[in-house]
Amino acid sequence: MVSIKKDRSMASSLRHAIKTYGFFSLYDGLCAQLLRQLTYTSLRFHLYELGKEQMDDPFDWLDKVLVAGVAGCVAGVVGIPTELVNRALPSEKRWNYRHVFHGLYRVTRDEGWKALYRGSFLSLVRSGFITIGQVAAYDQAKEIYMEFLKLKHDNTILHLISSTTAACICVPIIKPIENLRTLKMVNSRGLLSIYAYMLRFGPRGYFRGMVPCLLRMVPNTIITFLSFEQIRVQFGYYQIEENKG
Repeated sequence: MVSIKKDRSMASSLRHAIKTYGFFSLYDGLCAQLLRQLTYTSLRFHLYELGKEQMDDPFDWLDKVLVAGVAGCVAGVVGIPTELVNRALPSEKRWNYRHVFHGLYRVTRDEGWKALYRGSFLSLVRSGFITIGQVAAYDQAKEIYMEFLKLKHDNTILHLISSTTAACICVPIIKPIENLRTLKMVNSRGLLSIYAYMLRFGPRGYFRGMVPCLLRMVPNTIITFLSFEQIRVQFGYYQIEENKG
């Protein structure tokens, strides 16, 4: 049987963290998260755009899923080490590193560089699916909204509703994988045993924690794509057609 602590609601978890460790404990692992975003997230976007250039027109939905999945898995190889040192582990298993580079050094020194990729399978699967759920879904939603709402590609409202749609699609796709991965991190049981544990809660067991995930994913996705599109518009990625007289 998989052993796990009693569930807390999001609000009670926040209160417990602030009361026990202080307000700034909510930002533990920020250094590792920032480095991960600068490397892994940027690479996901870059590889997806490169993949689009290699595909024949029309670049349909299945092409988007394929390119996004490959881009996510390849970028995941870069992001796994920083994700590893950012994981929330039980107190007796924590490294207590000073910053992300200290954590990477400690793991490499004590356990070898291969330890940086411990449990990488689920992380790679998650990386592939989150790229499909975010990047490919955003691309598809943007095309649909441009066609039906008659919006131009550089319209901020278009970027806002497309990124919100992508986030809402992404969360139910990745939540079962995240729950499985989280349980795997704190238990030594096999995946089938953990899978059986999740079934104890019925279908909702796969999607526990949806609200916190949405609260994190929606603003994160909106900010990411609004910034990404503004950079593309301002730095000449799009070819702006001149008005014909």
